[in-house]
Amino acid sequence: MKNNELTFQADEIKLKVVKLLKQFYELKQKHSTLETENHSLKITVENQKNTISTLEERNKIIKLADSLSNSKEDIHELKKKVNEYIREIDECIRLLSDR
Repeated sequence: MKNNELTFQADEIKLKVVKLLKQFYELKQKHSTLETENHSLKITVENQKNTISTLEERNKIIKLADSLSNSKEDIHELKKKVNEYIREIDECIRLLSDR
């Protein structure tokens, strides 16, 4: 009878080990998925920080252009220059986003 009890206990342990291994692999997969998502979110945050920085710079340029210009010709020239800067910045952002 003692042999049957040991066999039964061994079978129970095997089932628990199998259950723990299954749980381990599920958690390992979930961890991997979360790491990938975390990396993706970090990249998104970094891109958004860059976009904010670019927009803040645009805002400064526009405010500077508005404060410096007195005549309509000056305003027109400054706006052209600001638009050129904006196109350059947009191109830089596009190139960085393509990487």
